[in-house]
Amino acid sequence: MAARAYVVDIAGGTATATIQIQATQTLTSMALSWVNAAAGKIELSLSSTSQIGTAQPDTNVLARASASAGANTAAMVFSLRQPVKAFQSIYIHCTGAGNLGTAVLR
Repeated sequence: MAARAYVVDIAGGTATATIQIQATQTLTSMALSWVNAAAGKIELSLSSTSQIGTAQPDTNVLARASASAGANTAAMVFSLRQPVKAFQSIYIHCTGAGNLGTAVLR
């Protein structure tokens, strides 16, 4: 059985999206796409508390992308090797007004 993919909307502004894992698996990648409307950041974390603005985040932060101002689009793919368990929550934190996007975790 193939591992489940999780598709998550990034709301823009200062917000957090919570993803509840449905089955034990290893996340191998996160693909991000977003519209840069303002400077900000997008962060994938095991912690419910954002560490955006922390120069040296702890090991709960798995990936982080920067968004520049300018109303253009951007995309990134991060390689991961993060084991997760059923019912575990992981989080996508973001900042930057209007930085709307999508994350796909596999």
